[in-house]
Amino acid sequence: MERVKLKDRRYFDEKKIPRDVWSVLRTSSVLSVGEFRVFEIAYEKWYGEKGDEKTIEGYFIPYMFGDIVPMWVRHFCKHVLQLDEEDKLDPVDFGIVRRQATKEQISKGVEYILWIVVLFILMFVALDAMDEFVKLHCMFPPCY
Repeated sequence: MERVKLKDRRYFDEKKIPRDVWSVLRTSSVLSVGEFRVFEIAYEKWYGEKGDEKTIEGYFIPYMFGDIVPMWVRHFCKHVLQLDEEDKLDPVDFGIVRRQATKEQISKGVEYILWIVVLFILMFVALDAMDEFVKLHCMFPPCY
């Protein structure tokens, strides 16, 4: 693997992003998954078997630090983006299934949000009370 020097790294300027990298980013966006997951799915589609994490990581690291996109990822991205363009894209076809939140998870989330709101209200009340306390008991300059 070729190491890329820090000064050679590309930062997010859309005009500098290579076409292959842009297609990976767009595919991950369209499928609502991370870029590594795009590599996993592409590997499985190309080789017919799931790749282990170390194998895929060997291709992903040069992509992340050197903008090197393997041929099989490029082919997969082209296929997915074409399906999206034709309005025929279904993420389920690629093993991407969204789980719905259970009632217990939703109620727990609402409970946490309420606790956070109560905590903030108590903080503001405490700050206001401290402000009033300081005004009443301030006898030395620079109190006005």
